[in-house]
Amino acid sequence: MSIVKRLFSAYLNTGTNKSNTPAVRQQIQVTNLFGLIGYLITLVLGVSALVRSAGLKNDDFYLGVTLLVASALFFTSRLILKFFQSKNGYKVSANLVTGALMLLMLYLIVTGGVKNTGPLWIYIVPPVVLFFGGLKRGLLQLGCFAFVAIVILEYPNNLFLMAEYSDEFSSRLIYSFITVSLLFVFYEYSRQRSFKTLQELSREFEKQARLDPLSGLQNRRGMLEKLEYEHQRTLRHHKNLTLMMCDIDHFKRVNDKFGHDVGDDVITQVGQLFDRALRKQDTVARWGGEEFLFLLPETTQEQAFTLAEKLRAQVSKQQYQADSNSFTVTVSLGIYQMHPQDSLDHAISRADTNLYRAKSNGRNCSIKSD
Repeated sequence: MSIVKRLFSAYLNTGTNKSNTPAVRQQIQVTNLFGLIGYLITLVLGVSALVRSAGLKNDDFYLGVTLLVASALFFTSRLILKFFQSKNGYKVSANLVTGALMLLMLYLIVTGGVKNTGPLWIYIVPPVVLFFGGLKRGLLQLGCFAFVAIVILEYPNNLFLMAEYSDEFSSRLIYSFITVSLLFVFYEYSRQRSFKTLQELSREFEKQARLDPLSGLQNRRGMLEKLEYEHQRTLRHHKNLTLMMCDIDHFKRVNDKFGHDVGDDVITQVGQLFDRALRKQDTVARWGGEEFLFLLPETTQEQAFTLAEKLRAQVSKQQYQADSNSFTVTVSLGIYQMHPQDSLDHAISRADTNLYRAKSNGRNCSIKSD
């Protein structure tokens, strides 16, 4: 049983790869599943029709040949996914599946299938076409299919029909197919709207998970991701990368004297001042408490030191309010330029060590590595 399960899973995942999003992976799996079902059903029905024809070129013979051709097309869709593992490969495979299905359904309308029951299969067209083609392309394909079906059924003197249908049957088949199609179109529209809303909410949650709610800056998690990305990019392109660790001096005194609400306001305003002063490619994060970490791509230690002194001066000049009292704060900064052999943990530790040196040196200053 486990072997069958593994084989079936391997079949469904044909054409998938690690870069596929969950939605794309699901579409490919459904394409494989539908191709397998279509292949088996048309193969069995095609062989049965040929057996019934007893070697004579009658209606069963032509029906059997058509079903076997459709079966071959369904199987080909799987081969395309297997050997062309790309977005275009999936599109070609999906178009082949829907095209084979619609041509088979039109053939069943023309010939009537077995005892004129063939047209009853056309109701599987709307969900399949809309799933593989999406709303816009699926609606266009459905419209083309419905138009051709109406022409075949309603053309004067049944010119395109090999089977005989009553006028009532033809009209009810058309009206019911259009009704079912509209219901599936509405369902697909609602599904896409819901999916889009869920995606937007997911992106917003992901964004919020990387932001510090107090300062609005990146939090530790968001900064670690950016650090890893910039570190790898720096190694690939042999660029400079400098880190700065910053701490608000005597911040505990601010909380003790003016209260935590005022302390939170100081953190917010200092963070906003830092964010406004940076370039687009730079990042500042609230690393924890009253500490901030700066990520400065393509920046030397000397350039970072100049920036640190500029920020330090701006912070010391800014006035903060606590009821009727105004006060100022200062910051200390530690700077470290990464080397190719440095790990991120080592670089952060060195920047933190330089920050500690700045605090030991009387605070309100910037210290870089020797």
